[in-house]
Amino acid sequence: MTKITIRKMRRSDFSFAIRLTDTMNWDLTEKDFAFMMELEPEGCFVALADAKKVGITTTALFGKVGCIGNVIVDTQYRSKGIGVKLVKEAARYLSDKYASTIALYAYQNTVEFYRKMGFKADYNLIRFMGQGQKNQETYGKVGAMTRQDLEETIALDRTCMNWNRERLLRRKFAESRDLCYVARENSRLVGFAMADRYRQEIGPLICRVDQDEEAINLLKTVLSKLVNVEVGIGVSEKRRRIADALLQMNFKEEFRVTLMHLGKALPKTRCMVAMESLERS
Repeated sequence: MTKITIRKMRRSDFSFAIRLTDTMNWDLTEKDFAFMMELEPEGCFVALADAKKVGITTTALFGKVGCIGNVIVDTQYRSKGIGVKLVKEAARYLSDKYASTIALYAYQNTVEFYRKMGFKADYNLIRFMGQGQKNQETYGKVGAMTRQDLEETIALDRTCMNWNRERLLRRKFAESRDLCYVARENSRLVGFAMADRYRQEIGPLICRVDQDEEAINLLKTVLSKLVNVEVGIGVSEKRRRIADALLQMNFKEEFRVTLMHLGKALPKTRCMVAMESLERS
C-alpha cells in the first residue's frame, strides 16, 4: 500500500515544483518559490507517495489571516486524498501561527473540493489578460510612490484590508519601485497600485470605495509603463466599473476564482480592487 507523507519544502524541490505547476500553465519559476520560502520558510510543503514527490502547496501569513496557495497534485495521484492532506497540513501550520482565518483562491472546478473541507465562499474575482498601453505617464491625481508614501500605503492597506501585509508591500516596493503609484485627493491618500514586471502582474490595487475614477487612473498609469507587455490582473466582481474599464482597454477575461475562507469570516475588504496574486492575497 502506498504511504502518503507531507514534509517541508526544500530548495532542492523547486525544479519538481516548477515541472508540476507547468502542467497547469501557472508559469511559476524558481524565483517565485524562493520568494514563497522567504515569506514562510516553514510553511511550504511537498507530498510524497512512498519516496516519490507528487504534490505541493505554499502558505503566507499576514497577522491573523493566513493564505494557502499553489495546491497541486500530480495527475496520476489525484483522487487519493493527497490534496486534502496538503491543505490540512497548510491549515495546521497557519493555525499554529495563530491565524484565525485561512483564505485561498479556488478555481471554479475546485470550489466544491474546498467546500467539502469546510471552506466557505466569499465572492468571485475575474482574472483579465491584456497589454500595457502607451499614453501619458500619469493620470489624474496619481504620482510615483516614494519611500514616505510607502509608510502611508502600508497604513491604508491595513485599514482597508483589516490585516497586515506590511512584509509583502515592502518587498514589492523594493523590487518594483518604478511600478508603484499612489493617488491622492488633496493630501489624503485614497489608493495605490503595485505591479511586478517579472511576473507581469498588476496587484495589489487598493482604492477607497468612492474613488473608482482614481482606481482607473492608477491602473492606466501602471499600464503606461508596461507597453506591449502581456499583463494579468485579478479584479473583484464587486468593482464592476474597473472590470468594464479593462474591457474597454481590450483586456479579455481569462478565468474566475472564488475567494474562500476557513475559520473566522474574512474582514470586509470593500477597498480591494485587484488581488496581489493567486498564491497569496
